[in-house]
Amino acid sequence: MCSLFDVDDHAGIERFVDEHGIAHPQRMIFGRRRRPTSQVSIVTARHGTAEIENAIWHLYLQRDGDGWKPHKKYWSINSNWKKLGQRPEYRKSRCLIPASAWVESQHGDNPVEFSFGEHAPFFFCGLYKTWGDTLSCSIITLDAHPDTKKYHEKSFPMIAPEDSGFIEQWLGPAEDTMAFEPYLHASTEVGGKQLMVQPVERATSTEYTAAAHVVN
Repeated sequence: MCSLFDVDDHAGIERFVDEHGIAHPQRMIFGRRRRPTSQVSIVTARHGTAEIENAIWHLYLQRDGDGWKPHKKYWSINSNWKKLGQRPEYRKSRCLIPASAWVESQHGDNPVEFSFGEHAPFFFCGLYKTWGDTLSCSIITLDAHPDTKKYHEKSFPMIAPEDSGFIEQWLGPAEDTMAFEPYLHASTEVGGKQLMVQPVERATSTEYTAAAHVVN
């Protein structure tokens, strides 16, 4: 489960989204250790053009007076790839979530931070829903990669390849999801950058306890 991630404003994320032709980079919400149910930035093309929008990181919401809040009965910060076929959002409401790192642990112990290269920006693949004027989102999780199971045996977030064709198709309106089947497995490399791992003091901490090294 991906339950903490970074959107570091020193990682070149605004330039990264601009290079991908994504509008409104000034809307980006930055911060390290972004937590579930908080506001995060996502990329959608629901208005015809890829743009930054902001969403609650929790796919299912419920009424809260005149607004919306995370649904207390359905913990939905992640969407498991095995259930994607049951989700209309996978066919109709796919999104990307800019990030620079994420944190995992093994049964709550020995937390580590994952990133690509020198904290290069990347996109999680996700789903979104609309609730009136409010958006919500989740991160798609895959089976763990063989090289990351020792750090987190349950899952690995779906990372978009650095491929403009994939990104355009992922955000596009086509409901046939067969083209995404080859990407539903974990990869420890994105755009030539290798996955790095670095132990941290606590999952929510940004203090490291050892040097980073390539996952293998």
